[in-house]
Amino acid sequence: MHTAQGTIKCNPGGRFTCTFIINEMVFTFSGSFISIVPQFTSANIKLTYNTPNHLRSTKSFDGRIGPNDIKITLVDGDVIEGVLDEPLDPGLTVSGSGVWNAE
Repeated sequence: MHTAQGTIKCNPGGRFTCTFIINEMVFTFSGSFISIVPQFTSANIKLTYNTPNHLRSTKSFDGRIGPNDIKITLVDGDVIEGVLDEPLDPGLTVSGSGVWNAE
């Protein structure tokens, strides 16, 4: 398993972007939650992934946000998790989809 540190920002309504630096490339996972999710951020999330080949195309996910942390498990088993910058209470169970891009 490989890991990378990054950030996540979610706008009001549930659109979000995660950003990671891997091998000097910027990878983003941008998507939306099926349900309405309040705005939140984390400047310290970790991506755990099997292979860089997983970091492409559209992926569905399930997870949990709050009250103090976030954990999103992508359909291929990769995980995005970390501590929220500010608590989100009550916590939420979430699902949705996003797309990987590399620059």
